[in-house]
Amino acid sequence: MPALIMYPGIMYGPVRSRRLGLSLGINLLPVGRKVCSFNCVYCECGDTTELLDQAYDEQGRRTTFPSVEAVRDAVTEALQTHLALDAITFAGHGEPTLHPRFPEVVQAVKEVRDHWQPQARVGVLSSAALIMRPRPRAGIDLCELRMMKLDAGDEETFQAIDRPADNIRLAPIIAELARMPNIIIQTCLIDGPVQNVRGAPWSALVQAVGVIRPQYVQLYAIDRPTPEPWVQKVSRETLHERASDMQARTGVPVEVYE
Repeated sequence: MPALIMYPGIMYGPVRSRRLGLSLGINLLPVGRKVCSFNCVYCECGDTTELLDQAYDEQGRRTTFPSVEAVRDAVTEALQTHLALDAITFAGHGEPTLHPRFPEVVQAVKEVRDHWQPQARVGVLSSAALIMRPRPRAGIDLCELRMMKLDAGDEETFQAIDRPADNIRLAPIIAELARMPNIIIQTCLIDGPVQNVRGAPWSALVQAVGVIRPQYVQLYAIDRPTPEPWVQKVSRETLHERASDMQARTGVPVEVYE
C-alpha cells in the first residue's frame, strides 16, 4: 500500500510526542521515497519502497539525501521559529542513519542547537539495524537521546514483524545493543497472526531486554492505521500488564505510552 505519512522536506513539526515532549522532527530521507532498513508491518509511513542496509541505489550511486548544509540551514531557520523545544529528533519516513554523512549532520545540528536552543536534546529514532557499522554508530553516539527499536527477541518474530533487509539478523543487533551505554529501547507491541505480546515471542523479547539492560524501555501500541490490515492494537490493560511483567523479570524500568 502507499505510504501513509510522507514528509515533504527536511523539517516537520514540532509535534507533541508521547515520549519526547515538544519535539521538532528532522527527516533525512529522500523526498517522496521511503528508504529504510526495515519494512515493519505496523509502520505509520506505510510500506518501504527502498529496503536497504546501505545508502546506494541499484547503480551503486548514493541515493539522494539532503546535504549537511541544507540540514544546517533548515534547522537554523526552524529553531528561530519554534521556541522552547524539548527535543530535536532525527526520525522521518525511514531510517535516518542511512544518510551517508550522518555523523556530520548530527554535529551540525548540535552546533545550531547550542546557539539557538541549548535546552533541547538532540535525539535519534533508529531501527538499530546499522549500529555495528562505524559511520551510523558514530552519528548515534553523538546524540543525547539514543532510542533504539527492539520489537522481538527471536529471529522468527523479528523477520515477521520488522521485515528487515536481506542480510540483517537480530542476534548481532542484540549483542551490540548490550554494549551500548545510555540507550532507550522502544518496543511496539502488536497482536494478530504475528504477535510479540504473549507466549514464546514475548518471553524472548523480555529475555533480550534483560541482556541489553537499557536505561529504560518505552512500550507502546499502534496509534494510526498500519500497512498490514491484520495488525491488531494491543489494549491499554495488556500494555500495562506486559510493562509490569517485563520490569519485574528484568529489573529494567518500563514506561507505557498509550
